[in-house]
Amino acid sequence: MLLLKRRGIKHEVLNAKNHEREAEIIAKAGEKGSVTVATNMAGRGVDIVLGGDAPKNEDGSDMRGTSEWEKWEKKHKEVVESGGLFVIGTERHESRRIDNQLRGRSGRQGDPGESRFFVSLDDEIMRLFGGDKISGIMTRFNMPEDVPLEHPLVSKAIEQAQSKVEGFNFDIRKNLVEYDDVLNKQREIIYKRRRSVLEEKSLREEMLSKIREAITAVISVNSIEAEGDTNQRIADEFVTIIPFNDESKKQLVKQLSGQKTSEGKIEFLSGIAESIYKKREEDLGEEIMRQIDRFVMLSVIDTFWTDHLDAIDNLRQGIGLRGYGQKDPLVEYKNEAFGMFEKLIAAIDDDIAHKVFKIQVAQSPHEHTHEHEHAAGSEEIKEASVSEISSASVGPVSSGDLPSGNGKKKLGRNDPCWCGSGKKWKKCHYPEVSA
Repeated sequence: MLLLKRRGIKHEVLNAKNHEREAEIIAKAGEKGSVTVATNMAGRGVDIVLGGDAPKNEDGSDMRGTSEWEKWEKKHKEVVESGGLFVIGTERHESRRIDNQLRGRSGRQGDPGESRFFVSLDDEIMRLFGGDKISGIMTRFNMPEDVPLEHPLVSKAIEQAQSKVEGFNFDIRKNLVEYDDVLNKQREIIYKRRRSVLEEKSLREEMLSKIREAITAVISVNSIEAEGDTNQRIADEFVTIIPFNDESKKQLVKQLSGQKTSEGKIEFLSGIAESIYKKREEDLGEEIMRQIDRFVMLSVIDTFWTDHLDAIDNLRQGIGLRGYGQKDPLVEYKNEAFGMFEKLIAAIDDDIAHKVFKIQVAQSPHEHTHEHEHAAGSEEIKEASVSEISSASVGPVSSGDLPSGNGKKKLGRNDPCWCGSGKKWKKCHYPEVSA
């Protein structure tokens, strides 16, 4: 552009910085004697009309038969007779497609036109592919630097270089897609699982199944270890699923001692869990219990999936180092990601079982608080003296550990108000209660 200014050649610049006048610049780019300096944005989709844009009516139709139309036809004819649009390229791009799009601006719809590209030996594509050889030939034959090389071999060498670059870029994109496909398949599984949680009316059976699986895992792991009291270890793990006080925990150990097989212990603890689950369902109501199930599943899935995405991203950043050990990074990435995903699914199911009994329902200060002590229906569960698991009241669901003992929880003046407004209780409904 500095060269054009020095020569006094009037020109327009078409780039992303001049977007307000883009339409006007393109409309005048086909006029006789006009010079337009453009970036790659003047490629595909830009139609330069010879002689400038044809005059049109407000409805978009041509103004044929008018004086303005005759003037435009005269300009159009002059440009056509002069040879049409001449496209000058100052470099050859890595992709032949971009060069062809720039060439395609001229000679459109039967109009005449011509294109010509200029390449320097210092350009990136020539420097990487054969520029030194051509420079050496010119030096050997003492050819002046201002003499252009127009031999077909040069154009062929440039096209071969472009073909190599296109193949290299294709391999990069293909490798990227293969890496993304691993995470995409995992994403489909998680989203399908999450969608089923949202669409299912009742998640009761699925929740009880996850609780039983968690209990089975606890008994299986602790039965293998030989050191210490197996029943005590099982009870310690079981209270992480369902909160018990110390006295109930001791009774639970005694009950487990009466079960000689692992299957018997699984059935015994599963019976306790199912009985307490049913009791909570009766106290809270079926609708509230379904909300709790859905809330627990969705929150656990979202939390673990977010952490998994971060872990996968960290794995992907460093997996390329496996290549130094003569291992294919992509194969290693697939194996590592598969193992991490299996652990993710197991961790989600286990955490759901550990949280469902620790959800407590917020209580409205306008309603009378009812406290219930949960006890199992069978004599064995009654002897276990199961402590209270939750207090029943209709209100928004929030996560948190259930208190042992009597389960009382007084709403403080500085606690969030029960109505969900986000304000403190003392600033919201407390004045109405105190009044």
